[in-house]
Amino acid sequence: MSINKNVIIQGKTIKLQLDKSGIISNPYGIVDLKKMKERENIVYHNWNIQVETTTFAQEKDNCGRDEVQIMFNLNQDINWFVNKNNSDFSGTSNTGNEKVEMAKGEVCVFRNNNYSTAMNYEAGINFTFKSLQMPTPYFRELLSKYFSNKAISSLEEQFLTHVTKTTITPEMYRVLAEIDTADRFKEYEGVYSEGKMIELTALVLYGIAYHKTNEIKRLPQPNKSDADRIELLREKIQRSPSLEYDAQTVADELGMSISKLNRVFRTLYATSLHSYVQEKRLEYAARLLQERKLPVSEAAQKSGYTNMSHFSKSFLKKYGVLPKDY
Repeated sequence: MSINKNVIIQGKTIKLQLDKSGIISNPYGIVDLKKMKERENIVYHNWNIQVETTTFAQEKDNCGRDEVQIMFNLNQDINWFVNKNNSDFSGTSNTGNEKVEMAKGEVCVFRNNNYSTAMNYEAGINFTFKSLQMPTPYFRELLSKYFSNKAISSLEEQFLTHVTKTTITPEMYRVLAEIDTADRFKEYEGVYSEGKMIELTALVLYGIAYHKTNEIKRLPQPNKSDADRIELLREKIQRSPSLEYDAQTVADELGMSISKLNRVFRTLYATSLHSYVQEKRLEYAARLLQERKLPVSEAAQKSGYTNMSHFSKSFLKKYGVLPKDY
């Protein structure tokens, strides 16, 4: 599926046509579409955007589409604007504009019924988002399968009339990661991805329904230097999950105390360092079992496990089957 967007950048209308090739470059910077998955009526996007000069970009319309969009803001505090009158933005104070403030680590649900939207992108800063998009009639169809007519009216009032948001929970991060790595299921990737997209939608709606954003306790955001060091650590864990990541050793290498290491890691990724390492080790073990057909003991050892009983119990908890049956 291609994506067609009419975007106004610095007062000039640019038509973006994006497909699975992934990267669109223009005089203002880079739009990187790393992944795109489409199942049934749900489309999953994974965006990286970085501009060379500070840019106020407006999407003039939604190309005639009426969609429910679920946007996960992963790495920068942002402000964006919605104008349901489909008006051009001559600035950020137009009458009819709805300003949406999103902290890093928040997710919002937004019905884009061909509205105008806009955001200011600071030069040299990478903006990373993931999103789900589905036609509004399909969203309503999902609700009709599980709720009474009376409940549906209340839910539509809650989710389809204004922008609503909540924090990205550990469960949401988990499902996002599972969608990103769905290709490990080979020919079953399609049905797996579709189920996960619906699961993710349910987690977001539940989060919004039961957790009011203005009641969420904010953790202090780490400075850029600390965040960059922790991000390099996370990338290392992804590449080499079997290595030893003793908290004291890692903290010493990063020049931090253990408490600061754990606090910054949890603030950035909504999970502990230990839990993240175990998660990546189990995913690596699953790939070794499935793709390389290694014996269970060898897959466990190569993934950093020395206790087979602990490995089997952890694997069963994550995947629902013992390693030997995977």
